[in-house]
Amino acid sequence: MATPSGTIFDTGVTQDFLPELWGDLIYKYFTERLVFKNTIEDYSSLVQNGGDTIHIPEIAKMSASSLTDGAQISYVAPAETNTQLSIDKHYYSAKMFTDVLQVQSSYDLISAYTKAMGHALAKQVDSDIAAQLITVNQGATLTTDDQITAAEFEAAIANLGENDIDYTSGDVYFVVNPTLYADMLNPAGTFGASFVRADITGFNSGNSPALTGVVGRLMGMPVLMSNSLSTGGTNVSGVIYHKSACAMAVQRDIDIKQQYDIDFLGTKLVAHTLYGVKLLDDSDNIRGYKFTNAS
Repeated sequence: MATPSGTIFDTGVTQDFLPELWGDLIYKYFTERLVFKNTIEDYSSLVQNGGDTIHIPEIAKMSASSLTDGAQISYVAPAETNTQLSIDKHYYSAKMFTDVLQVQSSYDLISAYTKAMGHALAKQVDSDIAAQLITVNQGATLTTDDQITAAEFEAAIANLGENDIDYTSGDVYFVVNPTLYADMLNPAGTFGASFVRADITGFNSGNSPALTGVVGRLMGMPVLMSNSLSTGGTNVSGVIYHKSACAMAVQRDIDIKQQYDIDFLGTKLVAHTLYGVKLLDDSDNIRGYKFTNAS
C-alpha cells in the first residue's frame, strides 16, 4: 500500500522515548556540567537511610605545649562547634513529550530536551555551592573588576600559607568567572606563563584531577571556570578554597519520574534531586580566599 505524500508512519525514533534512555541522558548531561560539586566534601553517605540534618564538628586549632621532665601534663577540655548541614534543597526540571512530538521529532530534539533538563539541574546545584563559597571570611577587593594584580594574588597566597593551607596539595581549587579566565589567558598579564592552559599538550599527564570545568593550572592549583560566579558589579569573580571549606550531601541523586497523561496524549517527565550544601565554619580554620569586584 502506498504511503500518502508528506505522511510519516515510522520515523524509527519512537523507541528513543523510553524512560530508561531519558534518565541516562539527563544524568549524563547533569554530571558533565557540574563544576563545584566534586571539589568539596561529600557527606552523602550519611543521609542515604533518612534524616534531614547532618551535624559536622568543627575542631578549633590546637597548639603544642612544652613539657619539663617530671612536671604534670595540663589537659584542655574539648571545645568544638557544630556546623549544621540541612537537606533542604529540592529542585526539579519537567517536560511533557506529546505523542505528536514523539512521532515527528528526530533523536537530536530529544537529546536537546534531556540536555536542557540535565544542565538546568546542574546549574542550580553549582549556583548553590558557589553561593556558599563566596561567603568565606578572607578576601580582597580588586582594583579592577575581574582582573587580579600580582600584589592581590600574592596577598592571597600569603594568607593561605599563614593558615596552613598547602595550595599545591591537590585539594585546593581556584574557580574563576569567564571574564577573569579570559584575562588570565593574556600572556602579558599578571599570570603570564605561570598559568598553564588545559588545552596545552601534556596538561593531563601526571596529576591533573578528573574534574569538569578545568581550564588550566596555576602554581599547582587546578583552575576551573564557572559562570555561577558573576562578572562586574560587586560580585565575587574568583575564589580559592580547600575542599574542606564546604560540604554537600545528596540524599536523592537525579531521579526520573514519568507518567502518561491521556488527557494531553503525552508523557510527563520529571527529573529531580534533593540535597543540602553548607560552608563550614572558617572563623578559626581559614580555608578560603575570595576576590571581590569593587564596582
